[in-house]
Amino acid sequence: MNIAVATNNKQTVTGHVGRCKGFLVYHIEEEQIKKVEFRENTFTHHRQGLHHEGHQHGGHGHGGGHGHRRLMEGIGDCQYLIFQSGGWRMIEDLKANNIQPIVTDEKNADEAVQKFIKGELEEKEATGCTEHEHQN
Repeated sequence: MNIAVATNNKQTVTGHVGRCKGFLVYHIEEEQIKKVEFRENTFTHHRQGLHHEGHQHGGHGHGGGHGHRRLMEGIGDCQYLIFQSGGWRMIEDLKANNIQPIVTDEKNADEAVQKFIKGELEEKEATGCTEHEHQN
């Protein structure tokens, strides 16, 4: 099983998935972390700085069922994604691509994964993207 964690510094769990610097991918076997790799976030328009450069909402990574396609390809071998906040469209796209979104207030990435493996990670309700304004 593989678990991705959105991060900005390779240590802590971050919020807005589209703007994170990358993903720690934990390779789990027999409830043990066997390997951790970092994947730079080159998958999202937010991270590439294209969000406010004339791209309309539907084209920068939200909606339409395909808006997060590159992100899904980048972490497509993961069964779970742990993060602190995300928009409902991203959450729905994760689910549609068989990646279970895990929204938590846990700060430390390693501890979040260890708690998840043990069934002790506290999840919070995904309330949507609050990091910046979106217009319909």
